Order: sequence, then structure tokens, then C-alpha cells
Amino acid sequence: MIRGVALLGIVIENVRFFAMPVSRAIKGPWTLEGGLADSIVAYLDLVFGHYKFLGLFTLLFGFGLATQQARLAASGAASIPFELRRIAWLAVAGLLHGLGLFFGDILFIFAGVALLTLPFLGRPTRLRLGLGLGLVVFSGVLAARGPLQSWLDQSSPPAPVMATDEQASPRGPVLETANAVRDVTVTPPDAGGFEARFRNWKGSVGYGVRFYGWYLLGVVLIGTALRDVGFFREEHASRRTQVAIACLVIGLSIELVGFLPPHLRGGDGFASVAWSFLHPISAATVVIGYAGLITTLVEKRRVPIAGAFEILGRMSLSGYLLESILLAAVFRSWGLGWYETLGNAAAVGVGIAVFGVVMAAGLLWNRWFLLGPFEWCWRWFTYLQRPPMRRRTTVAGATSVDLRPRRPADD
Repeated sequence: MIRGVALLGIVIENVRFFAMPVSRAIKGPWTLEGGLADSIVAYLDLVFGHYKFLGLFTLLFGFGLATQQARLAASGAASIPFELRRIAWLAVAGLLHGLGLFFGDILFIFAGVALLTLPFLGRPTRLRLGLGLGLVVFSGVLAARGPLQSWLDQSSPPAPVMATDEQASPRGPVLETANAVRDVTVTPPDAGGFEARFRNWKGSVGYGVRFYGWYLLGVVLIGTALRDVGFFREEHASRRTQVAIACLVIGLSIELVGFLPPHLRGGDGFASVAWSFLHPISAATVVIGYAGLITTLVEKRRVPIAGAFEILGRMSLSGYLLESILLAAVFRSWGLGWYETLGNAAAVGVGIAVFGVVMAAGLLWNRWFLLGPFEWCWRWFTYLQRPPMRRRTTVAGATSVDLRPRRPADD
């Protein structure tokens, strides 16, 4: 269920990078060229979505890594070969997706994060939780580095201009995030061929290594610790709900103020450094709040279409890739060619519509198949055994699941 909700958030986060140049997509909500609706949508997206839905996927990814490691240890099976095969498939899928559809692919980064997480699986819970929290704080330090340098440059007296000054050191504000984003893409998505796509993807991966990858690693480790303490178990519902509400109140309060116009949230200078530092920390806090609150609402049957989100969440990899295919078909020249024609609000509307199509496709697929197509391939490669794919229908018309492993020669 949580993965299904995260898919909706991910498509809202990604759609603007399909719809417009990165230089326009990363502009703050109060510097957009569009109207008030574009600014409001961008502000709400930053407060409630930025780093949060990606964090939800990451938190559950850590939960899954810890769960699988515990199962393998209980069965006496070797966990390292299993996990390496699983990570390798994820890396290959991410590589193809990033070079073919969307330079901002996250699957390849997930594979690297999983590889770094393996040595910590099975270690004491407190160690993983403490390290995870420390890495989230460290990601805040990295995020604040650019604004800090800009503030220091503005505070220092101007240096004499020399002929080699630009080569010796950059002049003016030096923002690592801005430099990284310029490396991500310098050409429209349909221009430049494979070489340009590779350069854009390489810049995106580099941005992940320098910045948000540490945030993801921290959230993964937190997810493994939450699995150990039974955060999602029904018997802990009361404590989980209290923690979730506290996290949402604290995290969203910081985010609501942090993304206000500069003159309302404290101006530039050191205030900008502080808000940049706090953002990853408050985002991780909101992620825990989202996960806990959604779990409680599902337990109390307060989510009207929980079943649909649950079905889509069980094929989240296929859903994520289908979202990219549909967004590319809308905005690329070989499709509808809507690139650079929509504002932020309209692009988000397209993203929500795409999610509706993905959910409908997932529900239809689920009527006849047990797994999403990419989940089926992933499981086959990981377990080295072909898993069942189709559902079996009894004479009475009821649907049952055939869990017997199939031989390679079977249909």
C-alpha cells in the first residue's frame, strides 16, 4: 500500500523533468515564470513531496533488505549470492531506464545503496539506526555546503580581478547543487543522441553520489532498524501512530516555513544555509510520519481505494517503469511532443493522469497474473528458478494461486 502511494508521489516529482528543461524545473516556487497556480503547486510539491516519496520507497527498500536477510539466515541459505544477484538486476534495469527513458533514474542509485548496506545487515539495531540518522544529518551538511560558500563569498571583500582568476577559482556564488544540475543535462531530451543521454545520466548519478545518495543510505538503514523494532506490526499501532503524528507535525512545520519566499522565512545569508541543512532532516522525519500514518489508516480501513494501491504496490517496479514510458510518450518528439509547452501545474495534472492509467493497467494485469512483468524477471534472476506467472481459475470461477515452481520447458 505504501509503495502504491509512493508511486503517485514519484510521478508528480518526475513529471516536470520530463516536461521542461532542468534549469526551469529546479527553479524555486517563487521564481517561476508562470502564474500563481504554478507557484502554489511548486510550493506544495516541495513541502509534501520533495525527498518524501523517494524516501518512502527507500525506507521500504531497507525494510525489504532486512526481511530477506533474516529469512535467508533462518533457512541457512547463503545470503550474499542471493543479494548480489538481486542488486545486479536492479542496476541493469536502472542503467537501461536511465539511458533510454529518464536520466534521473533512481534504480541504479538504489543498487549502489543496497551494496553499501549489505555489510550492516545483521548488525545491532542501535548501530544501524544511529548510523542512518547520522547519514541523514551528513546529507544536510552536504546540502548546506553550497549556500554556505555563497554566503561567505558575499561576506568577503571582492578580490582583485586577474587574468587567470576564473581559471584559479570560480567567482561569485559557488553552489554545488547548481553545478551538479548543469552537469545533469545541457541538451533537450531528444537532442544529441546516445552520447548526450550518457552525459546527462552520468551527471545525474554524480549528483546522487555527491548529495542525496547519502540521504538514501541513511533512510535505508533507518528502514532496516524499523523492521527490527516492529514499527509496522499491528500490536505497536498506538505507539506508531503517536510517533507518526509527532514526525509529521515537526517535519512539515519546518518544510512549510523553509520553502516560503526568502523575505518571509528569514531572508538569504545564514538563513539560507540553515534551511538547506534542515531540509533532508525534516524530509526524513516526514517520511517516517507518512509510513506510520498510512499503516495505521490501512489497519483501521480508512483508505477507500487501499486495495488498488496495494495491488499496484506489489508491482511497483513495473509501475515505475511504465510511468516513465508514458511520460516520455507525452513529452518526447516521437510522442505527443509537449516538451516545454506546459507550466508546472499543468504538468502535475498530466502526471496524475499518467498515474491513473498506470493504476488501471496494474489492476487489469493483476486479474490474470501473479507478478508484474519486471518483478517476474527480477525474481527469476534472483532465485535462479522460474516463478509462476499466471493465475489458475477453478471450475467454479474462483481464482487461486499456483505456487508450484515451473520447469524451464513449461509454458
